Amino acid sequence: MTGAGGTFDAGRSVIMVGVACRFPGARNADELWELLISGGDAVGEIPRERFDAEKCYSAESGKPHTIRSLGGGYLNDVDNFDAGFFGITRGEAEQMDPQQRMLMEVVWQAVEDAGLTAEGLAGSNTGVYLSTFGTEYWDFVRAAGRSGLHAAMGTVVPGMIAGRIAHHLDLRGPTMGVAANCATSLLAVHLAVRALRHGEIDLAIVGGAQLMLSPDLHFAVSEAEMLSPTGRSRFGDASADGYVRSEGVGAVILKRLPDATRDRDRGYAAIVGTATGNNGRTGPSLTAPAQVAQESTLRAAYRDAGIPPSAVGYVEAHGPGTPAGDPVELQALADVLGEGRPEDRPCLVGSVKSNIGHLEGVAGIAGLIKTALVLRHRTVPATLHVTKPIAQFRQPGTPLRLPRRTQVLPAEGQTAIAGVTSLGLAGAIVHVVLAELPERGRADPQERSAYLLPLSARHPEALRQTAQRYAGLLESPAAPALADVCHTAAVRRTHFERRMAVVGSDREELVAALAAAGRRQGSAQVFGDGSPVTEPPKIVFVYPGQGSQWPGMARELLASSEVFARRFAECDRAVRHETGWSPAEVIGSGAEVSTMDFVQPVLWSVQVALAAVWRDFGVEPDLVIGHSMGEVAAAVTAGALSVSDGAAVICRRSALLAARRTPGAMWAVQLGEQAAQRAIGEYADRVCVGVVNSRAATVLSGDPDALAEIVAGLRADGVFCRQVRVDYASHAPQVEPLRPLLHDVLAGLRPRPGRVPVRSTVLDSVVDGSGFDAGYWADNLILPVRFESAVRAVLADRRPTVFVEISPHPILSLAIEDGIQDAAARAWQVASLRRDEPEYKTMLGGLGAVYAAGGEVAFDRLGDGRFVDVPGYPWQHERFWIDAGEVEWPGGTGAAPRATPIDALHYAESAATVPGRVRYLRTAVGLLLGLPDVDPAVPLPALGLSSVFAVQLAYQVRTELGLRVSGRDLLGAASIEDLARELEPRPREAVS
Repeated sequence: MTGAGGTFDAGRSVIMVGVACRFPGARNADELWELLISGGDAVGEIPRERFDAEKCYSAESGKPHTIRSLGGGYLNDVDNFDAGFFGITRGEAEQMDPQQRMLMEVVWQAVEDAGLTAEGLAGSNTGVYLSTFGTEYWDFVRAAGRSGLHAAMGTVVPGMIAGRIAHHLDLRGPTMGVAANCATSLLAVHLAVRALRHGEIDLAIVGGAQLMLSPDLHFAVSEAEMLSPTGRSRFGDASADGYVRSEGVGAVILKRLPDATRDRDRGYAAIVGTATGNNGRTGPSLTAPAQVAQESTLRAAYRDAGIPPSAVGYVEAHGPGTPAGDPVELQALADVLGEGRPEDRPCLVGSVKSNIGHLEGVAGIAGLIKTALVLRHRTVPATLHVTKPIAQFRQPGTPLRLPRRTQVLPAEGQTAIAGVTSLGLAGAIVHVVLAELPERGRADPQERSAYLLPLSARHPEALRQTAQRYAGLLESPAAPALADVCHTAAVRRTHFERRMAVVGSDREELVAALAAAGRRQGSAQVFGDGSPVTEPPKIVFVYPGQGSQWPGMARELLASSEVFARRFAECDRAVRHETGWSPAEVIGSGAEVSTMDFVQPVLWSVQVALAAVWRDFGVEPDLVIGHSMGEVAAAVTAGALSVSDGAAVICRRSALLAARRTPGAMWAVQLGEQAAQRAIGEYADRVCVGVVNSRAATVLSGDPDALAEIVAGLRADGVFCRQVRVDYASHAPQVEPLRPLLHDVLAGLRPRPGRVPVRSTVLDSVVDGSGFDAGYWADNLILPVRFESAVRAVLADRRPTVFVEISPHPILSLAIEDGIQDAAARAWQVASLRRDEPEYKTMLGGLGAVYAAGGEVAFDRLGDGRFVDVPGYPWQHERFWIDAGEVEWPGGTGAAPRATPIDALHYAESAATVPGRVRYLRTAVGLLLGLPDVDPAVPLPALGLSSVFAVQLAYQVRTELGLRVSGRDLLGAASIEDLARELEPRPREAVS
């Protein structure tokens, strides 16, 4: 890649593929950019709920234990957190520093912004470089009497947040907390970039968080006269009087450029060079800035990038607005960036601190995000609060210019280059060089006949809100193409346990379905109700017999689905080889087919091709069930028969049936097997129960005249009866004479063990298909179909199950539903196609139902699409805070938000009985874990009792009840009820 005046190695470049932030006045990067280009100033005053700043305020310079300015950039709702999303108990969440809590959410938002998924990240070689700044929440935790390991890990143990993120996402790369004062987060970027370049990691998560909950550091920087008494960071202004403390959270996702290109990621900017150094003893003191050291680090960064400093068009300065620091930094920039620079191409230098204040440990990430946005938009926002520029901007021939108005970033046809600097109080210096990314072509996605949009969440309300947000997105005039939105939601988002899917032919249908889902209203285009998925369902392909055919079936799929057409063509060749005619031509004609020697080969071909489409969608069967002739297609899907052998069975057998001379008929009746046998009565020698579909549905098969008499009597009794559209009696003695003929014509079959188990409705057992010889297919025609038994057996193991009917129209749905109801099972039935309905759209609806039930779906097979902005996860915030009452600060008091502390428990007397111990333990566990109600039958670990909490609870039981118990005992107990019984024989000790 070529920049102005130099070339940098794309192979060493690192891309910012994901960005997320919560800064004063901005909840995300888009809002930050709006704030910047509009000249917004997000600095306000210290909120009353943090501490009583007015009691601490003094205009007197250098006065100890006072604050010289009430100005600051603050975030709202810092006590809110979606603990359930991260699987964190209330008790632990309360003891976590809100910096950790907010950073967990912001990192997830950056992961989403990068289009990464939890499944894709799990087990990956991803490095985590995260830090929190300060431990002020510890004051509240300690004052409330919390001193356990969870409290320490949540507040004062360094580096815990990096480990939390790695644990949550199952990341296997290096994790670390980085500390370099105000250079912390940009130093983390430097470390991550080096690790990526050297191949130590494949992805990096970098970020930090800073909240200001106490006045302690305010006292220190006020006494040192570093805070601005006017409450504004005035970088570049001759009257700059100090910086403004602010808080914020930011995170970026970094990836090597070749990897990002391979994965078709979006990017904000490329990091092409980094360097870090320290003042050493080149400055007058430990904390004083040193120009020599800064210049050395700048040159090292541009050497690393392979770009001359004169090529830089914009620098985001550290720029806090201090009279001691700004002149030194600007002079170093002028000396380095001015070398060889044309006079007509000055370098613009600005500072985001004029908009949001100084985020201290997070300032580097804030500057990096701003600079990436500058390059992305080729626009430099104005730096605020400048009345008269500082001398370094007014000197004759200066290579620097202060952008006092928003302006275009000039690059003169070259790749725009920018730099970011962070300086630490203890002398740390970091400079990062960025380059803009070339614009990618945006070919319009191909229009489709239907679209599937999957939605998921971890909370029912979050799922409802997700549906509403997608509806809002699609209603927007600037909404991306439907194919892009659906592709992003399907491929670039994590799929959680509460799921639903919506299907539509166009934008209006999708919006209507999403609106219905958002209102929790029923809709034919909404699949799934958001019930939590506990485990992946068992997938069962069900192949019905004759009767699901209709004129023109599968014509749409033949024209639109390559997978269907390819598999159908295999079947078509095999059938033509057997019969001399083409199923494709029959379907193409649109004519109705009635005789079984035509119906069955065509229907078999459609079933085999439909199964191929489902598999291409990622829906793999765990089991197949064939019903009558449907068992032939099931055998081919399972791999027990080749396509040519399957065609031989279906074509030769149907030809024999067509040539038979014995009349026959079949009637579906709404009776169970035993009642049907009784109804047959005296006609048992001419009629039999040929099919048992469910406890209330059978098919009678046999002589037409005898069946007419039986059906007349049943109808007189009000029993539902429907004639099956066949003119023969299969699964009855009438076809027994065909047995020897079938043995002859199918003698050449070569069955083999299949890859998928088959539940035989002939043998009423699970088989591998190796016995599917001529004799088996004779039995398949002659013996009864035991479908009810097959469904019952499938549902017996209680695993969630999805039945996918592989047919042009569902005809076994009522029988399957009866089985599901009888078993009280968590199961669903899905149709492949429906008569006279759009075929691709119907299949997408079935796929959406499989997804909603927790099934795996290969969404990338639904068509290509671009990665676009779609709604992020809607947090379900609850308030988590520890109340220590009034926390005394030097110089004033501050009231923390209120919650309920864990009080001492006195249940020693009632603990003498099992019910008493149950009451005691429910109360103790509830208070310890922050649970409003504790089920005594649920295992303690399932309630959230970790090893740390177990040790705390064991100590409490020993001291308050005088019973000997260890943390190991608690973790090994099945439940509170079990523990209460196990404690009974243990000797009591004196309560201390």
